[in-house]
Amino acid sequence: MERTELPKVGFVGAGNMAEALVGGMRAAGWPGDRIAVTNRSNRARLASLAAQYGVLAFPEKRQLCDHAEVLVLAVKPKDVAEAVSQLQPHVRPHHRVFSVVAGLTLARLEEAFPGLPVVRAMPNTPSAVREGVTAYALGRHASGRDAELARVLFGSVGAVVEVPEERIDLVTGLSGSGPAYVFFLVESLIEAGVRAGLAPEVARDLVVQTVFGAARMLRETGEDPAELRRRVTSPGGTTMAGVGALEEHGVRGALVEAVRRATLRARELAS
Repeated sequence: MERTELPKVGFVGAGNMAEALVGGMRAAGWPGDRIAVTNRSNRARLASLAAQYGVLAFPEKRQLCDHAEVLVLAVKPKDVAEAVSQLQPHVRPHHRVFSVVAGLTLARLEEAFPGLPVVRAMPNTPSAVREGVTAYALGRHASGRDAELARVLFGSVGAVVEVPEERIDLVTGLSGSGPAYVFFLVESLIEAGVRAGLAPEVARDLVVQTVFGAARMLRETGEDPAELRRRVTSPGGTTMAGVGALEEHGVRGALVEAVRRATLRARELAS
């Protein structure tokens, strides 16, 4: 999508995910006068985002709708009803609505904004450092251009994949919540290093770089993780002993169960 084709985007909500997307879009070359933000009441937050990223800040949703062509719902789930009711009087046929709100289904979006193209997306928190991954699903009225726009917008903060909507809750449980699982493992490895006698800062440096390096190997080689694990696991060696302990303590099963429970919770929120 050429720079001149980039639409005006308005964020309803000015939290961490909205900031991550705004920062990514600006870094990718999106003009500041084509990005706007609004929130419920925190004017200082709006002023801060406007100053930091060179974007527009509107105190009223009417102003945002007048300016933007794409409205991105980026509020907390508990605030969706209020945000939607405030947008509805000002939404026009030329608008399209994207949502990054967990549990907000395409059906509910289409009910709230009849006839408009809607897109449901699930980015994750590494979007804040432009290493996120976003899955998106298209509503009934969305076109190929909407899909392209989703790839461009969310591609500014990482990888993008399209999935059927019935898989979005699974995406939420896997990659949406996934960074927390990785952070949990990193916490545990650091604790293990400290218990063994390393200084906390040394243990942290070792673990963080190990995780980063392993992830980069996976991405750049494209190889199966089981094969990469096999290569470093020499028979009778240290890695085999460590992996054996992971298997004995059911770490694989615990991770599978974590994804299952998070997915179920996402479905509960959607219902």
